[in-house]
Amino acid sequence: MVRDSLRVRIPNPHQGDISKNLLKRILMQAGISQDEWENL
Repeated sequence: MVRDSLRVRIPNPHQGDISKNLLKRILMQAGISQDEWENL
């Protein structure tokens, strides 16, 4: 996931969808609000 100069790798060793909880934590660390994410 890339935002401006910030790059965040999303590890997914299970090769399936990630959980909502994990996605929320990733977005929080990247400084992306849920509204921003939903409007992409």
